[in-house]
Amino acid sequence: MAVDDRGVLVDGRIKPFASIHPELLPLLKLSGKPSLILTIENYASFNRYVREINDGGLIIYTGGFASAGVIEILRWLLNNLEPSVPFFHWGDIDPGGLRIFRYLEETLPRAPRPHLMDKSLAAAHGKPASRDPTLMQISKSNSTMAGIAGWLASGDDIKHLEQEAIDPSSPPIGVVSETAA
Repeated sequence: MAVDDRGVLVDGRIKPFASIHPELLPLLKLSGKPSLILTIENYASFNRYVREINDGGLIIYTGGFASAGVIEILRWLLNNLEPSVPFFHWGDIDPGGLRIFRYLEETLPRAPRPHLMDKSLAAAHGKPASRDPTLMQISKSNSTMAGIAGWLASGDDIKHLEQEAIDPSSPPIGVVSETAA
């Protein structure tokens, strides 16, 4: 990806990452097809991913709940890339992380697939937590995270997992992470 106006202003292939302001969207050009799009909620996890993983993906830091500018860039990308480019999100497995995932599902033209966000990871590596009944709304929705939301809302042996507790890895292209309880 590049922002181009009489020469390249920003080259998206710069290591470890490049920053693109939403005001540059009219100048944005895709210089190639990424292997995947991955949004990452946590800055430490984003920094590790872009330094340790080289999978040809377009990795976007959301900073928790994605700002209007990040959403604008994601919409542009999802509307201008072929649907065959898989779209993933990696966030915390806790109430905030599930709400962020749901926001992306409801806001973007294509819903992300969860990456490193499943009950088995939380059960194995998470910390004990209390039920959060406010997640029942997500658990009763068509969200990919409905199963985990149900577990965190009313299940047993609930655990929350901060994403930085897990080493980054590239999403398995073509495979959807399991999220059911």
